[in-house]
Amino acid sequence: MTYKAHLVAGLLLVNWLVSGCTQWRHELGVPLKTIDLPRPERSFSLAQALDEYGPPHRVSSTDSGFVLAWEYWRIREDSVGISLSPIGVDFLSADWGEMRLEGEFLLLTFDRQHRLTSATRSHWDNSGGGGQAIQPFGIVSVVDTDDLLDDLPQHSWGNTLLQPLPRALNAGSSPDSGQSGLEQRGTPTAVGERTLEMD
Repeated sequence: MTYKAHLVAGLLLVNWLVSGCTQWRHELGVPLKTIDLPRPERSFSLAQALDEYGPPHRVSSTDSGFVLAWEYWRIREDSVGISLSPIGVDFLSADWGEMRLEGEFLLLTFDRQHRLTSATRSHWDNSGGGGQAIQPFGIVSVVDTDDLLDDLPQHSWGNTLLQPLPRALNAGSSPDSGQSGLEQRGTPTAVGERTLEMD
């Protein structure tokens, strides 16, 4: 066999053994970098905010008024899995995966007269994690983006009191209720007010 034939045979064998190769790209919201940050001293109103930025993604009341937040996320998830099942070895697989996160968060607070009191914006671009695994039985994902792709909390306000008991009792303090502050997407569930929801 020639060198080319060996190369083609090798590529076909690798192709045959690769059990899964996935690339996921998620984009949530619209980019916020180009938005000019409003300044409180210019008497920026709630009506202007809604007109310029559209409906907020997160809303909550505060002691002195309320807070609105807009989010933008770009999530890149890459994974490769190799299994020996084509050659009769059904119990072994090797998997590699990584996730990259880029996001922006715009936070505006208003007093009870609907006047802007503060405005902040944050931006991040970093690794969201990853991993490698050699798994003797079955395949388990080494990258998990589920908590980053959840629906916004206001989509479930109606069923807040139908949650399991620890969550229902914490409804008034939960960051999902629209009454007790905001929480960025991807915040671990075992911190802050959410510790009251743990079984």
